[in-house]
Amino acid sequence: MLSKILTKQDCSNCKICCEFDDNDLWENPIIYDDCAECVLKINPLQEFTQAENNGSKYRVLKLKKENDIYPCSMLDRTKGCKLGSENKPFDCKIWPLRVMKKNGKTVIALSPVCPVVSAKPLDEIMCAAGELSDLIFSQARLHPEMIKDYIDGYKVLIEEKD
Repeated sequence: MLSKILTKQDCSNCKICCEFDDNDLWENPIIYDDCAECVLKINPLQEFTQAENNGSKYRVLKLKKENDIYPCSMLDRTKGCKLGSENKPFDCKIWPLRVMKKNGKTVIALSPVCPVVSAKPLDEIMCAAGELSDLIFSQARLHPEMIKDYIDGYKVLIEEKD
């Protein structure tokens, strides 16, 4: 989705968004039914963990800790995501953009963690986010659990209009 600012090669070389530590497990993507079906086709033994946000219950992949890191179980370290670009969870498709709630407003914010995007000019990032904003906000309205509380350090790019 963000091919204008992130190439497959950029992501393949990095994979930082596919690994979590104890402080950023909240980034573990939400798995909806269609994605869960794809996950289970790849790994029929994959377990899910139930979570809750904004009053909605949802599931995420149950991850196993390896040397203080929780790698995504769908990550193939040489090939990237086993789900492929079409079947990835929505959170992964829009990475490093995040839907957050700041001062009562739903916003699209930029994670400071992605090294490739952090090096891009802000106007390029804003343009890419703008092109996806209608889709992102509509998904957030359908799935309010995807809206995370704002975290300092995330750059707000777009605020949803009332």
